[in-house]
Amino acid sequence: MPEWKAQGQSGTLARGYFGPFGHSGAIGLHPGDCDANWPMASIKRAAAAIAAILVREGVDYPQSKAVFKAARERAGLRAAPEHRGGVDRLTVEEELRFLDQAYARDGRTGLMLQTLLETGARASELVQLRVEDVGLAERVVTIRQGKGGKRREVPIRRDLAQLLRLHIGARRAGPLFVSRQEGSGPTPHVLTRQRVGQIVRTAAIAAGISKRVYPHLLRHTVATRLLALGMDITDLQRFLGHESIATTRLYAETTAATLQRRFDQLTDPAVHALVAGIRQKQGDEAALVAASLLALRRAERVTTAGA
Repeated sequence: MPEWKAQGQSGTLARGYFGPFGHSGAIGLHPGDCDANWPMASIKRAAAAIAAILVREGVDYPQSKAVFKAARERAGLRAAPEHRGGVDRLTVEEELRFLDQAYARDGRTGLMLQTLLETGARASELVQLRVEDVGLAERVVTIRQGKGGKRREVPIRRDLAQLLRLHIGARRAGPLFVSRQEGSGPTPHVLTRQRVGQIVRTAAIAAGISKRVYPHLLRHTVATRLLALGMDITDLQRFLGHESIATTRLYAETTAATLQRRFDQLTDPAVHALVAGIRQKQGDEAALVAASLLALRRAERVTTAGA
């Protein structure tokens, strides 16, 4: 099966990668969500007891939501305070190290993770991609079974399209990326989202990235990068396949991305220094307010001068 491999070249140079969309490098229970002192056996016992009550009382799924809400209130359980300031994501430096390590492993792994990152695809969407879904001439990847069974078309950079062309070779059909592990299911060599998660974590560890890296973090990464580069929020919604624009705003419109755009609108070096100083001493939120006010003041001056 044809596949592109980097031979004798460094990862960054071999793939011609310069950050998402051509900009120079200069997106259940998670580990840690459960108290380590509460063993899994206790969780299973509690779940079994709750399940027995639900069955005995004839509670259906919609009703169970109200039951759990009322039970949490009676037990005095409250969600942990939400941490504002934007979703976690890879920095540009972490992103480049991550992809370098992926390509150092082999070309197929590097290309798969680069595709996952640049398309903003979910892991479940990546494993379903087929050769037929890649429009090389149009530079579009079609995700046919997105969340909720929705279809969307995702544009890709020219460099990524070229690498996918080499990877696909003479193939006209079949999975875009397959697993080297045969697996135990009826169809061998099928890539699973769990396996994608393992590959992502392995590359992150090799790159020396200390934060928890998982497939959806790559989706956060490209979303915030595109927003910071000026992509309209409604275009980003279509790119990511969100049903509601509120979802896009929740994790893509980060304080840092907004601050960067406001900062770029200010041209006076003295103003840049002022905002940078506020950011260093008082954080992103205060700097964002200052940058917004200064940009507004500048716009008012332009309007007055043109009157």
